[in-house]
Amino acid sequence: MLFSGTMTLDAEAGKVWDFLLDAKAFAACVPGVEKVVQIDERTFEGVIQATVGPISGEFPFRAEIKDSKPPTELSALVHGTDSITRSTIDAELSLVLTALPADQTELGYKAVVNIKGRLAIIGDMVLRATAAVMLEEFKDRVRRNLESDLVTF
Repeated sequence: MLFSGTMTLDAEAGKVWDFLLDAKAFAACVPGVEKVVQIDERTFEGVIQATVGPISGEFPFRAEIKDSKPPTELSALVHGTDSITRSTIDAELSLVLTALPADQTELGYKAVVNIKGRLAIIGDMVLRATAAVMLEEFKDRVRRNLESDLVTF
């Protein structure tokens, strides 16, 4: 599955970059994340509580920053295995920040997600619908966090 798009944030690029690299702040925007632990400066582990179609469970994951060009580009790999079906999820994520006038930033994203096992049998439509709902909630949370003067990270 491929997910890509852009979002415009009312925050300058440096602030967006710092936010993306703050594991706790970033994880707080991902629906279902219960915990995130920073292993080293490029590696993070965590657990997402999620429901995909008729299956609910924990999805332990490991994320690793593969490449970064501060403050404009970041790529990461994510691998997870769900606790119920033992299906695996692998994702390649790319983020590109573009500074815009008036202290705004365009955040471009692309994620290539591969699912193997019983979750894949559920079907592309169910998986895509679940991911789309999570992506929209994530974008709303990022916007609220970055555009609020009250939030610090």
